[in-house]
Amino acid sequence: MKEYAVSVPICGYAVKFVEAEDEDEAIAKAIDTVELSDIESWEALEHITKGNCFNGPMNDVEVEET
Repeated sequence: MKEYAVSVPICGYAVKFVEAEDEDEAIAKAIDTVELSDIESWEALEHITKGNCFNGPMNDVEVEET
């Protein structure tokens, strides 16, 4: 048997609650402060993108007022 180091791409999203004046500030604060414990969902994939197909759960930031 041989030992292999395998780097597996992961794809998912985190949910972060922040206080901000507007959506742009909320996005900046969330990106600057997101932590491993904020991850809501993730999966290991062989390919995140292949050709023009994206296999992840989301590819753009979404913001909603709570």
